[in-house]
Order: sequence, then C-alpha cells, then structure tokens
Amino acid sequence: MNTASAAEDPRRRLHFFLPTKTITMSRIRSGLSATTAVVISTSMAFAQETGLPGNASSLREGHGDWQVACKVPGGSVRCVMSQTQVSENRQRVLSIELTGAGDSSAARGALVLPFGLDLASGITYRLDEGSAGAIQPFRTCLPAGCIVDVAFDAGTVASLRDGNQLNVIATADGGQELIFSVSLSGFSSAYDRVVALVEDE
Repeated sequence: MNTASAAEDPRRRLHFFLPTKTITMSRIRSGLSATTAVVISTSMAFAQETGLPGNASSLREGHGDWQVACKVPGGSVRCVMSQTQVSENRQRVLSIELTGAGDSSAARGALVLPFGLDLASGITYRLDEGSAGAIQPFRTCLPAGCIVDVAFDAGTVASLRDGNQLNVIATADGGQELIFSVSLSGFSSAYDRVVALVEDE
C-alpha cells in the first residue's frame, strides 16, 4: 500500500521502538484525537434527541486510562471512548476509539497504528496472556497512521471487561514482531457510560 502521502519516510518513524520487541509507553494520554475522530465519525453511537446531562452540548470524562467524549451536532448525541498513547518524544504510537454497536453489548470503531509496519501481515489481538486471535487486516493508511477497523462482539467485550490489557501484535516492515499494549483500566466503566448516555437520551 502506498503511504507516500506521509510527511516523512515511514521507516524513520519507527526509530523509537525498533530496538525492543514489546512497546513500553512512558506516558499514556487518554483523549479524543481530532484526526482519528474523523476516521470513525460514521460509526459513532447516535441518538435522536439531545440527552447529555444538563442538556450540555458536549461532555468529556476520564475513566481510568480511557476517556469518554460526547457531542451533540444537529441534536443527535454522538459518544466515543478512546485511548491514545505517545512516546517519550511525544510521537503518537497508538490510538483506539470505540463506541457501542447495535445490540448495546458489542463495540466497533478504529485502531490507528504508526507507519513502518508490514501491512500485508495485518494485526492480531491477544488478551493478557491468552492466545492470539484471527488476523485483522489494515483498511488504509492516512496521514494520521494506518487504520484497522475494530468490531468486537458481545463475548469479546465481556472478556475485555475482565482483562488487564489488550495486546495488539503487528509486524515491522523488517519482519520484527511488535506488541502494542492497550490498557483496559477503566474500559468497563467507559463502555457502560457511552451506552448509557446514548440510551438515556
């Protein structure tokens, strides 16, 4: 896949994590990234009328390592839960944004990873020390990074509620395995809050 639109050579953007096999973040910042919000804007949770507490036009809350953010464009509530991780030199390493799916027990959204990965290999998920799941393909690469569509069924969401971290396993362009760890601290309360804000409107 052509990523020539990136501002720099993708391989250069891997310099901060290629020496090790497991990515260890010195800082985790939970937040709604404006760029990645655009990526999944069509899959956010929708309601028909304004339903935020106090008839507010927006809301932002912290839930452990996750953040819940809602807006009310055109009278419809849109809520998303997100986590963003950055490296010591403030480069974004990972961003994940989720919202409830149709049955209020599943989740969908997008995962954004850095350039310099072997896109043909896709990624796999591993919850804590469990087994790796099926290969998930990359959808595309944008200036913000390379995107994987996320679709967790009800069973997966239930497992994530009880887990400590979701490991995202990718392959660097040179063949080295890379593991990005997503903290699940606050996942359960953030998910419940997103669902409740939409259902309660």
